[in-house]
Amino acid sequence: MLERIHRIKGIGLLHDADARAHGLQKASFIYADNGRGKSTLASLFRSCSTNKPELLVNRRTIDGNNEPEAILQFSNGQRSTFQNGSWDVERPELLVFDADFVEQNVYAGGQVTADQRKNLLQFALGENAVVAQQEYDLADDNARAAANSIRETSNQLEVLHRGLTQTQFQRIAEVVDADDQISALNGKIVEAQNIGLIQAKALPQQLALPTLNVDDIFNVLGTSLENIDLAAEQQVKEHLNTHNKNRLEKWISDGHAYGEEGNCLYCNQPLDGVELIQAYRSYFNQDYNQLKSDVSRLTGLINASCSNEIIDRLKSRFETASAVIDGWQEHVEVIPPTFDENSARDALSNIETLLNALRESKEVNLLDAVGSEDNKNEVARIWQEVIEVVVACNNSISNATAVITNYKNSLAALSIENLKNQIRDLEWAKIRYRQDVVDLFSQLALEKIQDETAKSEKQTKKDALNQIMQATLESYKDRINELLRGFGAQFLIPNIDFNYRGGLRSDYVLQMRGANIALSGGVPDFKTSLSEGDKRTLAFAFFIASAESDPDLANKVIVIDDPMCSLDLNRKQQTRTVLKRLHDSCKQIIVLAHDVHFLRNLRDDVLRTGNPNEIKCLKLKSVINRYSDFDVINLDQECESAYFKCHRMLDEYLVGNAQSNMEIARSIRPMLEGYLHRRFPNLINGGLLFGQVIDLISNAQPPSPLVNAQNITNELNEINRYAGQFHHDTNPAADQVQITDGELLSFVERSLAVIYAG
Repeated sequence: MLERIHRIKGIGLLHDADARAHGLQKASFIYADNGRGKSTLASLFRSCSTNKPELLVNRRTIDGNNEPEAILQFSNGQRSTFQNGSWDVERPELLVFDADFVEQNVYAGGQVTADQRKNLLQFALGENAVVAQQEYDLADDNARAAANSIRETSNQLEVLHRGLTQTQFQRIAEVVDADDQISALNGKIVEAQNIGLIQAKALPQQLALPTLNVDDIFNVLGTSLENIDLAAEQQVKEHLNTHNKNRLEKWISDGHAYGEEGNCLYCNQPLDGVELIQAYRSYFNQDYNQLKSDVSRLTGLINASCSNEIIDRLKSRFETASAVIDGWQEHVEVIPPTFDENSARDALSNIETLLNALRESKEVNLLDAVGSEDNKNEVARIWQEVIEVVVACNNSISNATAVITNYKNSLAALSIENLKNQIRDLEWAKIRYRQDVVDLFSQLALEKIQDETAKSEKQTKKDALNQIMQATLESYKDRINELLRGFGAQFLIPNIDFNYRGGLRSDYVLQMRGANIALSGGVPDFKTSLSEGDKRTLAFAFFIASAESDPDLANKVIVIDDPMCSLDLNRKQQTRTVLKRLHDSCKQIIVLAHDVHFLRNLRDDVLRTGNPNEIKCLKLKSVINRYSDFDVINLDQECESAYFKCHRMLDEYLVGNAQSNMEIARSIRPMLEGYLHRRFPNLINGGLLFGQVIDLISNAQPPSPLVNAQNITNELNEINRYAGQFHHDTNPAADQVQITDGELLSFVERSLAVIYAG
């Protein structure tokens, strides 16, 4: 049993909590407001139970200087001390229900995870299946070790047979003369090396077809003066038509021959800027000069179009192709390609001669169009002779390429790759029958036998564990459903099972209104179908069912943190019933709660059959810097109503135990108000002031029950006139009223007399 909490330092709000003066009992009830340290205390018990220091290290006081430390005193002088980040002695007899239990074993964030179902199974089975599970775990470890041995040996072999499966490698036949065969194959590879070089040799490339463009030449040849000077001609003609005089054009033309002067020879006026004079000059001179310029470029255009470089380039490419083909002659007989260079040059020369003849004709007849469509066709015909020479050459190159390609294809039968593959197979055969490899296969065969034995043993232990778990979980399920029905839950667990996927874990479903509730995802799902109270109830049922089925329950210390969280009145009643039953069966029960009425009622339940000396009530109170410390608590006083509190304070005043006369004076009126409300329930409005209540009684008429109190209205008015001066609603200066002890004593006695005498 946990007899005493000596000290807690540096853990949450318990920065320097000292509870040495407060021994614990079989039933220990600890009250604390929310945020005062209940969960921290529960985590401390859980940390001690499971030897998980991180639960406390993570709760280190944020603004404190103390290192986390705790000393718990158990029976027979045994202590468990947490210091320097670890417990010296763990206490597995502590069974703790708190938020950590819910999160680790049942649900978190509205979902039930695989890890939670795994933890729940471990918790549910308890001591019943410890031996069976230990044997299964050992068999499972042995099976894993056997499988790992096979894997490690296989990994060693895998390095030796990359490209082959282990089975293919193992089945390779032994080759006695492998080295001799490898030597012979290497000789064949040497013989075949030249074939590889031949396969890599280049093939000849065909000649690109040349092009000839003489359009610019024929455009110049076909140009005449008439079809160039249209703009100037139009302007001059319009001027002549305007005057309509015979031989006017000749007259102007003749006169224009003398028009080099700046002024008109006829009227001596300036000619600069006269548009018509400019038209004369363009009409008679500009286009003619341009035509002369274009004709002068014909020689260059003809030389460029008929350049010997055209044939030179063709010849160069032909020679390259011929050289490539010559390189194949040592391997295969190939007809050399031909290129009729002379015919090509003659044809190009004939084109040049024809074009130059047309050029000379144009130079003689500058203003006339020279060169007909027939001339163009003749040039095209002669150029086709050049094309035919190139095509004939390409055909011969193509024929040579075909011969070479056929020859290369015929060499495929002598594949160096195939020879190398044969050598590789022989090398694998040598490795396969190396002594170390033979030993590895022998070792692998032995490990496979051990693996089969380990698997068989694992299955045997698994079957035994399954039998125990099925019996335990069936009973566990029935007890959980019994608890859920007692709590008035609208859901049950129709089946609870287990599986080994990803480790041994529980596998259960919930059923509500005939529909299965998915634990994670799905519709309907656990998160949305169950209220927070339902989820907490389920977790509590899991805990209680396991605790009650523990064969060593009589030696267990049960710690319950906030059992009534999110529970309605009916579930609070049932929770007290369950905790009372648990109290009667276990070594000790410690209940932490923020509902003082729940603790008071639970204490009363225990008192009905228990020894008052075996009950301890404590609280976590706020101390300096808003830390928390332990203190005793009077549950009855904490739960009393305002009426009973005021009544108690007046009684204590009469016997000399009051601490503040002002507090006593201010308790008279609310005590009398409470008395009247209880004497006449539902007849006096709760919002009335005390004076208004007295008036209501004074003015009451039969058959109202209030008339039965009219005999005390005078006394009530006198008491109210005295007590009212201490309340701000009737006296703003109430805090400054001087109190005479004798007068106060008199009115206290009169007030109590009203209640006792009626």
